[in-house]
Amino acid sequence: MAPRLSGCAAERLARGESTYGTAPEGAASWLLVEHPGPWPSQHLPGDMPSEAADVFSRATESGIRPQLIRRVSMRRREGAATVFVGSCRVGRTWLERRSLADLRDLAELDLAALANGNPPQFGVSTSEPVLLVCTHGRRDVCCARLGRPIAVLLDKALPGQVWETAHVGGDRFAPNVVALPDGSYHGALTTAVISDLVAAVTSGRVLPSHFRGRAGLPSPVQAADHFIREHCGVASLDAVRAVGCTASSSGAVSVELLVHAARWRVRVHPRQLDEPRLTSCAGDGTVGRPTTFHLLDVQRMA
Repeated sequence: MAPRLSGCAAERLARGESTYGTAPEGAASWLLVEHPGPWPSQHLPGDMPSEAADVFSRATESGIRPQLIRRVSMRRREGAATVFVGSCRVGRTWLERRSLADLRDLAELDLAALANGNPPQFGVSTSEPVLLVCTHGRRDVCCARLGRPIAVLLDKALPGQVWETAHVGGDRFAPNVVALPDGSYHGALTTAVISDLVAAVTSGRVLPSHFRGRAGLPSPVQAADHFIREHCGVASLDAVRAVGCTASSSGAVSVELLVHAARWRVRVHPRQLDEPRLTSCAGDGTVGRPTTFHLLDVQRMA
């Protein structure tokens, strides 16, 4: 039986808020560091070495997305901590993995190379995708209550590839799953679609009804990606690629995309949702009016 919904995730569901165009725009480079928890709501755990904490801070300043991760089972396994670094830039996706006996060795990481999307030669290149499931309950209870069952199911289907993670953005879309290195975000998942999600992410596809977008891309591009997939019936992640994005004085955004070999133009317009709603349960709760995108037109270009 699926967990009963309450909080920001329940409000999003009740209001029928769409998921598309909501992956974080700035998350093109990633740093994942294993830590068993507990994870504080906002800051790093107190037992993190100061050298590692400094790398996290400098990574954030450099535009890198640092994440704490932990295994779905055997969280407090003794031994070295697993670290991943990667890029989800379209056409430049890669992932490196390394085990560290001492997290102070994170100081060896070339943050400048990682921030620019270049492999820093920090670990061993791996082609096996990594799935991150947000279960950060001290940040938002919806993420833990709804994310943990999803993490368990995914871990059974893809042992060794699934990790619980701290906040990934978009609490109200819990449960959230991020696939690396492609950077695809899926949200508002249920246990009923897990087998479909596994089939999709292991074959380079998306689940359109749960696809939030691709991290590192501007929100209007993510929205246009959604609409062209809907229009053309395309599920392959790499079959759609944005090649241009122009905003007009009216606020409309024109996005040019390649779908296989065909060029399309999708025009979208951002609009703030009418009624305030609970967007996060973090702290005392956050109330706001999220922005979504309205489709203006889709046109195939010569």
